[in-house]
Amino acid sequence: MPDTDLPKTVTAQGKRLLMDAALRLAAISRSLSGLGLRELAREAGLNPNTFYRHFKTVDDLGLAMIAEMAARIRQPLRALRFEAAERAERDTPAKLTFGVDLARGQRVCSETVELFFAYAAQNPHAFIVGVRELHGSSKVLREALEQMMEAFASDMAEDLGKLQLLPSLEPAAVRQVSSMISRQLFQQSLDYIEQVDRRPAICAQAQAQILMMFAGATVLQAVGELKLGAD
Repeated sequence: MPDTDLPKTVTAQGKRLLMDAALRLAAISRSLSGLGLRELAREAGLNPNTFYRHFKTVDDLGLAMIAEMAARIRQPLRALRFEAAERAERDTPAKLTFGVDLARGQRVCSETVELFFAYAAQNPHAFIVGVRELHGSSKVLREALEQMMEAFASDMAEDLGKLQLLPSLEPAAVRQVSSMISRQLFQQSLDYIEQVDRRPAICAQAQAQILMMFAGATVLQAVGELKLGAD
């Protein structure tokens, strides 16, 4: 029976059940590509044929899960960056130190990292499976996850440019560091999920590393400019 013959609420519910079942199974013992359709349907409490009403392959299911993760967190992170910058600007006037607006930068960094890790803690299976699939057997899912992390990095670089938090740093350098940060946060999310007692320390470490990466990039650029001037 095609989806068009089913009520939308039923279709959406079946898809949701399958995605949740896949996360539970894959997070516990194996990669998405290793899941059997019958096992997946049984975990979801559905008829095995139901799978093909929603997905063509297990990779197709994985792509839907990745798209959902990105949709749920990308825009809230972007909105929070601007809100945090505005709050910091009200509390402390903008002041550049070595080309970095430290007060606003620290505020933005702190609040966005906290939001990212909080979302990871609320959706542990999604992050466990996502990070695992970065090194999994499915090229389709590996590429989709890489694209998602690069999309997060592009958002970050664009927002930092609009907020003028790193006005002296070249856009290409901001983009490069943003890519490193995006990948680092996804990896650190597993520690945050698993090491509940260390969550404040993990969060603080991530925040400090981000600030150090941008500060280091600013210093390296300044050194490079001095060398060019000397030549």
